[in-house]
Amino acid sequence: MRKILGIIAVVVLVLAGIVTWFFGPVLGAGLIGRPIFVVATPQRYANFAFDVAQMQGLYADSPEFAKVLAQAKEEVKDVDSVAQTHPIIERVLKAAGGKHSGVIPPERNKPGTVQDTTLPNVSRDGDIVIATVPHVARGPVAQQYADSLAQGLKDNVAGACGVIVDLRGNTGGDMGPMLAGVSSLLPDGVVLTFKGRYSSDVTISGGSVEGGGSPITVASQSKFNGPIAVLFDEHTGSSGEATVLSFRGLDNVRTFGQPSAGYASANVVFDMPDGAAIMITTAKDVARTGEEFAEEPIDPDVLSEQPEVDARDWLHQQCAN
Repeated sequence: MRKILGIIAVVVLVLAGIVTWFFGPVLGAGLIGRPIFVVATPQRYANFAFDVAQMQGLYADSPEFAKVLAQAKEEVKDVDSVAQTHPIIERVLKAAGGKHSGVIPPERNKPGTVQDTTLPNVSRDGDIVIATVPHVARGPVAQQYADSLAQGLKDNVAGACGVIVDLRGNTGGDMGPMLAGVSSLLPDGVVLTFKGRYSSDVTISGGSVEGGGSPITVASQSKFNGPIAVLFDEHTGSSGEATVLSFRGLDNVRTFGQPSAGYASANVVFDMPDGAAIMITTAKDVARTGEEFAEEPIDPDVLSEQPEVDARDWLHQQCAN
């Protein structure tokens, strides 16, 4: 009996190894956001990235991508290390997803922590509230970031004339905590749509955000219905641009500054065994107005070299009416 059980255990282990060998990369990516390799050879590592690009890339149906992929598959046969695959994978990802796709090297693929994150700042100057919304990386700081922004608004908006949402310099990161933090300034419902092979909506319900970045919930509060000025510049990109677009089309909002960076698209990120990550663009950002954005900059309503000054003037005009 003991011998039979031992044989069964060996068979189970062998079958588990076979399943993991063939299906580990796909199952791992779907369940935990990273592929599982029994042995992460350079070729298996690269082929996983190629498969992701082909299945999810925004431009993966193009002849240009097919040509780049075919060449990459030949090149990767001769590499000796995972590190050597990175530039090859980079070319494939950009062909499939555009400029917002690529390989994030291990030294840059770090989770956001309190120590390396600038938290939002909310202040009040007379009857105007200023909410500075900076970049935030994926990771454990997301909830604290969102709570800090939401609480700052709650503490300052009572009796305010208007709000300035300052997204200048916000290069992106995790959209979830940004939108949750400003959820009291946005109406509930769909605030943004991702349009691609697999289209989806980003929604706000009270203090909860779903469908964009980390799903985050902050303490729900009353919605602010006064005028809102949104500031952005040429450094505002990715999730920073998505946050800009979440305000687009609202009657009480006006935007000021310079054209944005032109990375207004949705990405999927997979962490890889060597500490790097692959990022593939899967969809365009679509504002509630129906306008679609991807690699083109977002233009502000008011082109300005002094956007905060112009925003304050506009807010005071609105409040005086």
